[in-house]
Amino acid sequence: MSKTTTHPPTTIRDEQYHHGDLRRALMQVALEALSGPEPHVLSFRDLARKLGVTTAAPYHHFKDRSELLVTLATEGFHLLFDSLSNAAAQGDTYPQKSTELTLAYLHFARTQVGYYRAMFLPEVRAAADAKPEFKSAANLGFNLVCNVIAEANPEFSAPQVSERAVSLWSLLHGMIVLSSSGILKRRLSHQHEDRVAVEAVLRLLNTDPLPSTS
Repeated sequence: MSKTTTHPPTTIRDEQYHHGDLRRALMQVALEALSGPEPHVLSFRDLARKLGVTTAAPYHHFKDRSELLVTLATEGFHLLFDSLSNAAAQGDTYPQKSTELTLAYLHFARTQVGYYRAMFLPEVRAAADAKPEFKSAANLGFNLVCNVIAEANPEFSAPQVSERAVSLWSLLHGMIVLSSSGILKRRLSHQHEDRVAVEAVLRLLNTDPLPSTS
């Protein structure tokens, strides 16, 4: 007598999510959880409960929660790159490009909160080592900024360009972390944050090259 393979029962809601709809719905609910004032990462059980599907349903689209988060982060880095690319095209001079890139980065981090938080989750970084598509996406925006710096400063070596880009990124990411935690709210509005950030970036980029590392 042959052994019968059993599968978890399919609910009505399961059948409503077809052709990738459930995959997108899982990503959307995870984004919403990360976007709130008290961000948290939902388990697959919680995601299934919120969507009204079986607990097995998410596993048809993602191996585990980490894979879902890496997918969100990868998509987030692509969206950030698109935003930065459009911003860089708006400026003709180095200061203009730098200003537009700064404002675009801050705007993305504030309006795409779930994506931005997913992009820097320790769980994502730990799971992304085996995901070349994540590494490629994560480098897109950074490489774009490096290209802008290098074009305006042909005397910079590659390490100097990279170090300047890291300094710029650290400055902006630090402002976003301080702002999202409410620490800056008592001192600066978003509009003033933008002005302070732009001024800091322009000062940073107009200084002499960082010492070359041997």
